[in-house]
Amino acid sequence: MRVIGNLIWKEVKELLTRQLLIPFIAIMVLFLFIGRAIRGEKEKAKSPQRVLVADFDHSPMSQDIIQTFKSSGLIVVEAAGDKESVLKQAKHEGIALAIIIPAGLSQKLSNLETAEITVYNLIKGLSVTRAIRGIKLKTILQAINKNIAADHLKKAFPGVVPENLQSPLRTKEYVVIKNKSAEGSPEMLEGLLMSQTFMIPIILLITIIYVSQMIAASIGQEKENKTLETLLTVPIKRVQIVLGKMLGAVVVALIIASIFLFAFGYYMGSFGEFTQAARQIGGNLTEQLGLGIKLESVLLIALSLFLAILSALALATLLAIFSDDAKSAQAAITPLMILCLIPYFFTMLFDIETASLPIKIIVYLIPFSYPFLTPKALIFGNYTMIILGFIYMALFSIVTIIIAARIFNSDRILTAKLRFRRR
Repeated sequence: MRVIGNLIWKEVKELLTRQLLIPFIAIMVLFLFIGRAIRGEKEKAKSPQRVLVADFDHSPMSQDIIQTFKSSGLIVVEAAGDKESVLKQAKHEGIALAIIIPAGLSQKLSNLETAEITVYNLIKGLSVTRAIRGIKLKTILQAINKNIAADHLKKAFPGVVPENLQSPLRTKEYVVIKNKSAEGSPEMLEGLLMSQTFMIPIILLITIIYVSQMIAASIGQEKENKTLETLLTVPIKRVQIVLGKMLGAVVVALIIASIFLFAFGYYMGSFGEFTQAARQIGGNLTEQLGLGIKLESVLLIALSLFLAILSALALATLLAIFSDDAKSAQAAITPLMILCLIPYFFTMLFDIETASLPIKIIVYLIPFSYPFLTPKALIFGNYTMIILGFIYMALFSIVTIIIAARIFNSDRILTAKLRFRRR
């Protein structure tokens, strides 16, 4: 164990070089910076918004509309004059929204005719703040429109609930999973579950691609610098060398995955305002169905990620053997990148349970597929697939390590690329 520990420490120091860490850290800092900037823009959007309103109708109806603006958190600045004067005042006072209530609006609405309110967006630039404030104004106008329609229906059909006329036919959907039912739609459920597990494939892809390149470059550099020959002369079992390189890369992978999870989670958390409404609509749907993220689910997902990363690094080590230097090692692991992308797209586009047999075979044979499949399998209680996936990934890693160790046990480790080309 002491020998393997020394090899792991040697591998970690060689992998965590300044040249390899600087690009990764720069990306993480960028995520944190963008996330902080978006959060700042959201705070600006929540601040009271000034709106210039020109009321040319001067009716109780127009005053009700203005009062609705005020009660919704808008700071109403009154304007006068024609359209050009209103726009000139908005530009002078730095107000981004100008609303004109035309004359005759109340009369048209009383006659059950349509009327228009003109909204001018004075855009100086595009930003998250402008988008959020634009959505807020549209929401207020939709509420005003709905209230006006409800008043018309009350007058035309006294004693009848306006909602019964606006939506005479309604649908009540239920989702049934494992003999438990809850009110909601499949789309709502899928959106809620995706929001909880969407980072898993991203973390897996980034970690596998980045660390596989690192371990391949490490082996390629040792061949190029002739340090591998020196390492092979040390009285250490070759399988220990392979395990040391593998486990050292696993340590680096866990460090990178943890940093990436924090930085990317902070970045995506800045968009929480956009998904808050969806969470409110979903309510306690996942809890009612017993699908909330539990400790055992988190542990199983973490184990699937660990085994997938271990399988990828074992395969990257084997592929890197067939390279002459660090540059060719990057090209040698191209098949690994392709194998990572296949389950990513297939699991997004297909339901594996109902997919055709060729697609099932391809997905199940790729060991990196199981972290994508595990969350859904947990939802439907398909623990057999999860356990078999764990066994398959473990066996894949063991077999790949044994093959790599046998190559290390022979002189082919130094000439593998040459013989591979001749074949």
